[in-house]
Amino acid sequence: MAANADAAKPVIMNEEELKRKQREKLKKLQATGGNPRPARSLFLFTLKNPFRKACINIVEWKTFEIIILLTIFANCVALAVFLPMPEEDSNNTNASLESLEYIFLIIFTLECFLKIVAYGFVFHEGAYLRNCWNILDFVIVFMGLFTFALDTINKIAGVRPIPVPPAALPAAAVQETGRPDPAARRKRRPIPKTPSIQESEADSEV
Repeated sequence: MAANADAAKPVIMNEEELKRKQREKLKKLQATGGNPRPARSLFLFTLKNPFRKACINIVEWKTFEIIILLTIFANCVALAVFLPMPEEDSNNTNASLESLEYIFLIIFTLECFLKIVAYGFVFHEGAYLRNCWNILDFVIVFMGLFTFALDTINKIAGVRPIPVPPAALPAAAVQETGRPDPAARRKRRPIPKTPSIQESEADSEV
């Protein structure tokens, strides 16, 4: 009997150890929102890497999630308030919203970068791009960065439309926006004249 009890003890301890590991694994999954942490992300950062540890702590911080949700809400409000205008016109409100858009882009880019470092990019289960919402976020961030880079390159290269000086046209042709009226341009075009009967008779007498 004593021998059987001694033989059963290691089995009981192994079961307890297995249950403890399962509980720890479940806690980790709940803490990461169901995203398991891979052993290595981006083929570079291990679980013991201090920078990756900091990224994991930030993205799993409840306050960080609340900040991201508030930023998304503020971005939606800004898009609703923005008033599109023709001919690239703008006002003070639109100019302020365009400046605010860069702040939103920085926050979303930072969130994307931190999650990629924390959970990996795409090559394993639970990676950043294995989630549908993360795919949507990544596409929005990529398009925003691409547009910003394209605008910056155009400004550096000096690619701008050639403005028409207002002095070249009559004062009545300049509207409140400072742009010439297309109707005035049509008025300034030379109109081909057909020879009249008197002019043709004068030419024949000569």
